[in-house]
Amino acid sequence: MDTQLAIEKSRQLKISVIPIVREEYEMLLLARIFDSRFGKQLVFRGGTALRLAYNSPRFSDDLDFSERKSISVAEFQKWGKEVDKDNEYMELVEALKKKFTLFALFRIKDPALPASISIKVEISVREDRWVQDKDYTLMRLQSAVTPLTVLAQVASIERIEKEKLNIKPARIRDIFDLWYIGQRLNRPHKMDFSSFPAREVRRELHRLLAGGARRLIESWLPKN
Repeated sequence: MDTQLAIEKSRQLKISVIPIVREEYEMLLLARIFDSRFGKQLVFRGGTALRLAYNSPRFSDDLDFSERKSISVAEFQKWGKEVDKDNEYMELVEALKKKFTLFALFRIKDPALPASISIKVEISVREDRWVQDKDYTLMRLQSAVTPLTVLAQVASIERIEKEKLNIKPARIRDIFDLWYIGQRLNRPHKMDFSSFPAREVRRELHRLLAGGARRLIESWLPKN
């Protein structure tokens, strides 16, 4: 990413350059994965889908998918190696199959970054039912930090809500995501951070929210 552009975006959004650069590389990876031979077999889900498809103000760290049809490990590894080869600042650290997940880890060493960062790509291979136009639909992914757009099969916001509700214990980011989903669906979720120290909540959300959005959570912070 152009260093000066990253600095300007950082000033505009009042957030570190790290999530800005990370999001550009997330979009690059999404473009490559949905343009791949197995892209049509995937559904994009999780917090990053919530941001890039449903306009959540929260930046996100990794890319989560579910497969609708089986993807071979060899095909997935080949894709990772091709992405590595074609991107000067993106290195494939590993690509493998865990028990229920196809997993790839990319290391980003962009000149705009103060240090290298990592992005995980995780594809759930658990058997699950995905009904088109109910559980997922074709959507345009876009970001304020790059003009790149991507057409992708994306989980419905209701499906993302269901998955977030099943994460136990809920993380700080999940609580925020459920609050945001509640605003979109007009069935509010309480943003209850009472089980976390205020400094931990503030540190996590200041890292993931631009300056203007941080004011949303101050009144809900625990008083400890």
